[in-house]
Amino acid sequence: MRILLYYLCGVFAAAQLGKLAALSPPIARELQLGLAAMAALTSLLEVCGATLGGVAGRWLPRVGLRSSLSVAVLALAIGAAASAFAQDLVTLALARLVESLGYLAIVVAAPVLIARAAEGRRQAAAMALWSTFVPVGMAVGAWAYAWTAGAVGWRLAQALSVAGGLLLWVSLRAMAAGDAATRRAASATSATAPVAPAAPAPPPSPGATGALLWALVAAFGAYAVAEVGLLALLPSLLTQGGMPLATAGGWTAAAALANVPASAIGAWLLKRRGALSPAIAVAMAVSLGLSGLLFLAALRDGGQASTQALLAIAVNAASGVFPSLVFALLPLAARAPERLALASGRLTQFGASGALLGPPLMGAVVERWGWSAAGGLALALSALAIPLALFAWRRLAQSSEEKPDACTIGPHCPRSAASRRA
Repeated sequence: MRILLYYLCGVFAAAQLGKLAALSPPIARELQLGLAAMAALTSLLEVCGATLGGVAGRWLPRVGLRSSLSVAVLALAIGAAASAFAQDLVTLALARLVESLGYLAIVVAAPVLIARAAEGRRQAAAMALWSTFVPVGMAVGAWAYAWTAGAVGWRLAQALSVAGGLLLWVSLRAMAAGDAATRRAASATSATAPVAPAAPAPPPSPGATGALLWALVAAFGAYAVAEVGLLALLPSLLTQGGMPLATAGGWTAAAALANVPASAIGAWLLKRRGALSPAIAVAMAVSLGLSGLLFLAALRDGGQASTQALLAIAVNAASGVFPSLVFALLPLAARAPERLALASGRLTQFGASGALLGPPLMGAVVERWGWSAAGGLALALSALAIPLALFAWRRLAQSSEEKPDACTIGPHCPRSAASRRA
């Protein structure tokens, strides 16, 4: 149940991406803001992740991951409430920065908490589930806020974020209170039992800061540039081909959601073969290579809009396997429980940087050289990610002394201690 709650926190955070995309037209009309200003406001949600992801990975464990998550959902609620009363661009930007801080804390803390709550084969599947939080959240947010804004206006639509943040905060606090009560009961039961002196914990392995983690997160960053760039530009591509804007938006949502069944395939493969099976390396290479080739077909000049929409869905169906495997490998790359937050922070930083860089970079390429050049760039980024991902997997496989499908983080997991000795 706690895994689901942590996952819902991620979906709620990602819904704030879809929120501003849905509310941009009425906000721009009322406050007389241009397209560039609205695009900048949308991207502000990723700014803290792109600039402070590594810092958050180091500091949030010291503050407390659960406490950070509770404060983060409140930050999203507070930012939304401030947006509802905003009368100018500056106020909207400041409110969005508050939301950005909440978003950063959630995407760093939640996957670590999920990995700790899951054990054995469940851990890989749980991390694969986490990899779907962005497409699911964006799709839910775009639909819910658009529908609500159409009924009551964009300011009252912000109440969805306020209510969602408060509900998640109450749920997280209730769970924390229940855990505290359980610990007190266990402490009272064992108070009279003799306690052996605890052995000093061995120092964490320095491997978490080594080349394999950098390679893994760099591969994810290259994937994010191409993936987010496609989704951001897809409505423009389709409308240029004669498709109505509403229809193009529906195809874009479908393309984003194609990541979800792809992640299920990744979870199935992890369950069948284990995280360090050679099949995982093959799956990552095939996912990136096939999606790279499909980018060429989807992003090209003179294509038919309906065909390109289907190809965009195929791109995401193919590429979506890769992030699910990256998140499953992240606890292995961390090598020790206390370093997982740092690894999560670095992955967040590279992913957020890719999300920030992707749309303007791909857009600039389209303006200068055309859609086919953007397809070539996406193929090049996918090709760049393949050797980086395979290098990380190879280093992990070489350094592993346990079974490939052993758990890595968890209160009863033998690998947690063994990985610190490695």
